Amino acid sequence: MQETQTLANFVADTRYADLPASLIAECKIATLDVFAAAFVGSSMPWAQRVVEMVHELGGKADVSVVNQPWKTDVSRAALANGAMIGAFECEPLTGSHASGTVLPAALAISQRDHRAGKDFLLAIALGFEISGRLQKTAVGLESTRGFHNPGIQGPFGAAAAVGKLFEFDAATLASALGLAGSCAAGLLEFAWAGDDTKRVHLGRASSMGLESALLAKKGLHGPVTVIEGPYGYFNAFSEPTNISKLTEGLGKKWMIQPASHKAFATHVTHQAVVQAIQDLKREHGFDAKNITHVCIRGAHRILEDRHTVRDPLTVMGGQYSLPFTAAVALTRDMSNPLVYNDAAVKDPLVRSLAKSMELIIDKSIHETHGAIPTAEVTITCGSSIYKKITTPHKGSPLNPLTWADACEKFSRYTRTLIGAAQAQAIMDAVGDLERQNDMTNIAALVAKA
Repeated sequence: MQETQTLANFVADTRYADLPASLIAECKIATLDVFAAAFVGSSMPWAQRVVEMVHELGGKADVSVVNQPWKTDVSRAALANGAMIGAFECEPLTGSHASGTVLPAALAISQRDHRAGKDFLLAIALGFEISGRLQKTAVGLESTRGFHNPGIQGPFGAAAAVGKLFEFDAATLASALGLAGSCAAGLLEFAWAGDDTKRVHLGRASSMGLESALLAKKGLHGPVTVIEGPYGYFNAFSEPTNISKLTEGLGKKWMIQPASHKAFATHVTHQAVVQAIQDLKREHGFDAKNITHVCIRGAHRILEDRHTVRDPLTVMGGQYSLPFTAAVALTRDMSNPLVYNDAAVKDPLVRSLAKSMELIIDKSIHETHGAIPTAEVTITCGSSIYKKITTPHKGSPLNPLTWADACEKFSRYTRTLIGAAQAQAIMDAVGDLERQNDMTNIAALVAKA
């Protein structure tokens, strides 16, 4: 059992030419989608508090922060950007939310060291894969143990990506992973009251993973059995699992394919339900005020206790609750992420619908690891009954985003936050990412215009 070293060897040995063309395309889409999430996040008060703290702490003015006119050091930039990316439940999911843990760290180093777009793409692909493999091999990490996936896996992925940018050999990469393992942290206790800790887990993981690679670069040693050891990742965080799955097909099959993105600013397990509700509203044109009953029948995965809080007091709490998010979707057009705001949380109709909504766990629905099972949504308006079985939402592995889809989403998410010219310049640059000679150019584009 040498899983840590095997992963380190994989990162050290993989070259840009080894990446499938489809994966390169997915990483470009993920990058654009990340920037959309970061711009939305930059407008959120909880993310702004993190950004304010980072600005007050200072740091060497080496790299940009999304939608800010100032620069800071690479670690604080990763923290701020990761917090903004994870601030509003709309960041890509590929690699266990690695978009908000791996990408900010890789972007910071790529900007500071003037790395090419190909270097950046390779680094995030590898970081995503390490994070995703850890997440998919673990059992019960969130649902039983109460840890938050991106906070736990994020430091490993960020350290791997930054180590690749530094061109570490396998031994140094293993040490970086060993150091990152002691930075793995994040508890799900925020779920019950909708607390802000979830908003900072991604940024913290990004910053800590980056610093782990910096320490390894200076010769600090981490345990090279950090993943498989008796006090390592799986024994500390996971229920018993088949650890051989972690490295199965490594280098031949990319576990992060197909990609996973969100269509709406809410938890991934709610996406298809929200889509079904939006479709029913469009098809039948009913008024939410005339609804007399709502029923959602689904598998346990979408109806876990942590996702069924009826009376959240914050936007975070609402976005983590299926009945509450369904109620928001019944009363608002969720294609605009910014409608999920304090007014929605306080809306008496939303709160009434969420409180009275019938939720049925259907044990006959087959559940597979990683896939969101179908659900049935039934809306009753007096004598009229509208019903729909959910289908994969746009952005899900079975209904993937195209580049055109990603650009449309980016434009829609950012139109009230940045100018059209800046938005188009970002889309053009990311679309040409593999031909960018210096990532400083892209970092400058997403800074404050």
